[in-house]
Amino acid sequence: MRNGHRIPNATPHIYLLPATAHQALTQTRDHLRLLAQLTEPQGEAGPDVVYLSAQALAHCFDRLADDLDRVAEAVDPIAP
Repeated sequence: MRNGHRIPNATPHIYLLPATAHQALTQTRDHLRLLAQLTEPQGEAGPDVVYLSAQALAHCFDRLADDLDRVAEAVDPIAP
């Protein structure tokens, strides 16, 4: 993908995602949404401060990376 435009592909690729990998992927999505909510600015009334330690953030990102690695490893290409 370049500049937001998809490059057409003559042969579509089909992949099989096992149920456990799908569950890990949806949990990763939910975790990312939680992190987005935790770091969202609170508006004019409150200070723009996030109360998460660097160690906690590092743990979150490391776990997300591990989860995504497992999902990527679980995906099987299916021959057309």
